[in-house]
Amino acid sequence: MQAQRITLAAFVAAIIGGGAALAVPMSANAATTPAPHPTGVVINEVESSGGEPGDWVELFNPGIGAIDLSGYVLTDNSPEDATHRYTLADGTTLQPGDYLVIEEADFAFGLGGGDSAMLFAPDGTTLVDEHTWTQHAATSYGRSPNGTGAFTETSEPTKGTENLFAGVDPTSPVVINEVESNGGTPGDWVEVYNRSAETVDISGWTIVDDNADHTPAPAPASTVLAPGEFYVYEESSLGFGLGSGDSATLADSAGTILDSTTWIDHADVSWARCADGDGDFRATTASTKGALNTCSDVPVETPAPTAPAPEPWTGSPEVAPIASDVMLGEDMSGLEYQYSAEGSTLWAVDNGTGGLYRFDVAVDGGVTPAAGWEAPKRVRFQADAGNPAAAGPDAEGVTVSAAHPESVYIGSERDNSDKPTNENTILKVDLVDASGPDVVAAAEWDLTSSLPQVGANTGIEAIEWVADSELEGRLLDERTGAPYDAANYPGADGLFFVAVEETAGVYAYALFDDGTAARVATLESGLGGVMALDYDESTQTLWGMCDNGCGGTSALFQFGAADGSAGYSVTHVARPAGLPDTNNEGFAIAANETCLDGTRAAYWLEDGVQTDALKQGALACAPLATPDPTETADPTETAGPTETPITTETPVTTEAPSTTTTPGTATGSDGASTGGSGAKGQEGGTTLATTGAEDLVIVTLTALAALALGSLALARRRDA
Repeated sequence: MQAQRITLAAFVAAIIGGGAALAVPMSANAATTPAPHPTGVVINEVESSGGEPGDWVELFNPGIGAIDLSGYVLTDNSPEDATHRYTLADGTTLQPGDYLVIEEADFAFGLGGGDSAMLFAPDGTTLVDEHTWTQHAATSYGRSPNGTGAFTETSEPTKGTENLFAGVDPTSPVVINEVESNGGTPGDWVEVYNRSAETVDISGWTIVDDNADHTPAPAPASTVLAPGEFYVYEESSLGFGLGSGDSATLADSAGTILDSTTWIDHADVSWARCADGDGDFRATTASTKGALNTCSDVPVETPAPTAPAPEPWTGSPEVAPIASDVMLGEDMSGLEYQYSAEGSTLWAVDNGTGGLYRFDVAVDGGVTPAAGWEAPKRVRFQADAGNPAAAGPDAEGVTVSAAHPESVYIGSERDNSDKPTNENTILKVDLVDASGPDVVAAAEWDLTSSLPQVGANTGIEAIEWVADSELEGRLLDERTGAPYDAANYPGADGLFFVAVEETAGVYAYALFDDGTAARVATLESGLGGVMALDYDESTQTLWGMCDNGCGGTSALFQFGAADGSAGYSVTHVARPAGLPDTNNEGFAIAANETCLDGTRAAYWLEDGVQTDALKQGALACAPLATPDPTETADPTETAGPTETPITTETPVTTEAPSTTTTPGTATGSDGASTGGSGAKGQEGGTTLATTGAEDLVIVTLTALAALALGSLALARRRDA
């Protein structure tokens, strides 16, 4: 971008006054690429055509440190005009991942149909950032991707939150028509198409991806497209490749953005408009470089990546339904096991009603309703506090936090009163308030804007809390590019992992008391979906279970590597042979303290049925800690047969988060995990149902380097 020239004397003489800006402290998925300007702050979104309540300019901090904006100056395209200038007040600070919205009521001048938003440093001469447009946007102009990319029209104004984009309805005669991002012939490419009836000269028109460090690649001089003709920007001329989560933006020779498209993962074949020239983008069944696209009558869903064959279930193959005195709902989804030496609890949720169930766990693993919980409690959004008849959250997952033992956290993918709209929310339920038949959430965190944009019924499917002590130094923080340090997220008290059905990804969040959240890490499961999450402290393993969409296989995430580097590895484990391959959406493992004869209880919850929905089986206990090689282990302390590690994967090193690859994937070695506390609870445990698993071999879950697998979901049944 070119700064407009003004004299230092004129600009300094013009600087007077200022006012308070509206700070909106909502976190987004902070960019991992370097900020495009030395100070880090960027203009992120502009409303120039009468927003709510007027025009506004949104600033965003995509970095990892707070920015002092005291004395910064916002102007339009007339910075020399003393009446078209606004100085930010002293003490204005923008935290990492936060937004600052400057309202028209503050800067006291409107933005025109052909205008600019310019941000200057306090010295009055340094242009920090700007955006120029030639006409009002139908919605607003925003960076795509949020915080780092080029400006384009948004799908809707997102004042104070992450920018949103949909399939672009292009007005340009030449548009992006097809993209190959995963090694075509001879490499990646972007195809543009003249959809008009006139010849168009595209000399100097550029393509760029979402990396602010990449130089837009121009079409050669004298590049002219006849009606219906194509031009292909090859990787060799682009000078950069396209990533699995990336975008392509087309601009004319003057730099005006004409068209763009964004994808969250590589398409198996190509990413293209259907129909050519003006349709929505989708994955295609055939690559048609330089020709009309192959489009079917219905959208094509990209199949999930091929996962390695899972290891066998490490416990009894037998699974049986559990009888209880409560008739479960027809839409059961999430499970959570909460251990206590005085008596453990099993939590469950119903996505159709927002019902929360609480069961006491008996010594044999069976369950009965807790006192006062003979019927489920209906959870309500805060907005529905005065409306007990409200449909409530589409509750898909439940978890508890050791930092807040008197609360339960629920993951919801939408409001059942507005089912066509995706609304990914975490709700905190205080148990002291749950004395009646329903309970209003004590706190809420809306993660919709920072998670991948997915269908209304394909969002959050599971939630699990993990303590900081399990993650520090081992999980790779995608915001900082360094090992996770809880000190960067004061007050968060551990991280909440949520699984998104459509992407089969797992996303870690720090939640703050003011209702904001920060996304810390992204994990790829390598499965077609993740419907349940459970963290096993005894093996330091996060389980991500898929339903019958991928045979009930689970992805087991372990953090860190033997060489001390941060990252994660993934192994896959099959369901027990006795568990029916049905729509199981809840999974929980009993604590290692309950072990007897080498096994402990495991639970599954089936969605869509009422009879025999809750089932119990047995999982191998965590092994005892391995004694020092110089010492001789006391055979009386041995809990079982010799361990035999059997999981083997080829380590795949991924790039650091500043590249176009997915941040948070493993970067370490193939060293094995230490396996956690191990010996805890091996003696004197409570009695489980007989499983016949005494002679099973206990398998050590080995931490290896992560698989670089895609995350688009299988074509799946979408349950209401």
